Order: sequence, then structure tokens, then C-alpha cells
Amino acid sequence: MDTAKSAVIRCFVAVEISEPIQALLKPVQTHLQSQIHKGASWTKPGNFHLTLKFLGDIHPEASHDVSEALQRVTERHSPFSIAFGGIGAFPNLARPRVIWLGIKQGASSVSRLAKAVNFELTDLGFSTENRFHPHLTLARLRTATNLEPLKNILRKYDTIVGGSMRVNEIALMQSQLHRNGAIYTPLSVRHFSAQ
Repeated sequence: MDTAKSAVIRCFVAVEISEPIQALLKPVQTHLQSQIHKGASWTKPGNFHLTLKFLGDIHPEASHDVSEALQRVTERHSPFSIAFGGIGAFPNLARPRVIWLGIKQGASSVSRLAKAVNFELTDLGFSTENRFHPHLTLARLRTATNLEPLKNILRKYDTIVGGSMRVNEIALMQSQLHRNGAIYTPLSVRHFSAQ
């Protein structure tokens, strides 16, 4: 066993998605699956999250420092609401690699939060990410599939009825990759304390 590899954990900082929203996304995925028949790996229900910063492999003892940095972020932020809506793809619908659900309301608040997380973690040696697009990953595509012809179908999800939630906290998450998909475990949860 490679001890250097086992001595690190794969982590990211995220907003966890409430169970009611997770449940709303399953029929969206089922509908899209009926239109995209091949080469897609769909996010499992329960695994949706709003990534603020991907950290990669870190040493377990560094998670304490990251958690303290996140505490400093949450001390300066107040809870806010977000609403999901609008389906898109990275890099675009003609050549999609990732199909995502966007944020219709509250995207600027999420972006400010991600910027604050980035800033706070630079002191710990993490690189700053300049490009940020808040989204939930619905699927990753392994084969080229032009989704442009599905534009009218995708418009059905410009608004997700009931797709809003309150953001009260952020979490340091561990990602363990397995043959049946990733398992995400919160290592530390920090609640917003500003009013």
C-alpha cells in the first residue's frame, strides 16, 4: 500500500443541499436520462452539493486549519436564500462534458461566499480560483453528445418549482471515490453567525 497516498484525504468546501431539493432533482434527472441515452454518469440522489472550492488531496491534520479558516468566513456572513433553475453545460451545450443546474436567485451571494472562502484559504497555501460558476452537477458525459437540439426541453427547468432553500452553513467535505460512485462525508460544518 502506498503510505503517501493513504496519508491524504480528498476534500472540498461546499454548501450541502437539503433533502427536499435533493428529492426534486431526481425527476429532472430521470427526464433528462430519457433524452440522453448513452455515455452519462448521473449524480446519485443524496450526493448533490454546491461546491465553493475544491481542495484536492490534503493531509488529515490540515483539515483542522481549513475548518478554522471556514469559521472565520462564516463569522462574517449572514444566512441567505437561493433558488435553483436553468440547465446548462460545461463548456457548452454543443460539446458538453458536464450537465448542470444553475442558481436562479442568490447566485451573487454564493459567489461572494466562494470568494471569501478562496481568500481565507490562500494563507494555508491553496491556490486562488478566479473563475466560479455556482451550479449543481447533474451528470458528467463520457461521450460526445450535442445537447443543442434539447434546448426547448431544457427550458422546462428554467424554474424549479419548490427549488429554493436557505443557506445557513458551509461544510468541509471528504470525497471518497468508489466503483459505485463517490461518497461524501462532512468533516466539519460551520454555521453563519453574522446578523
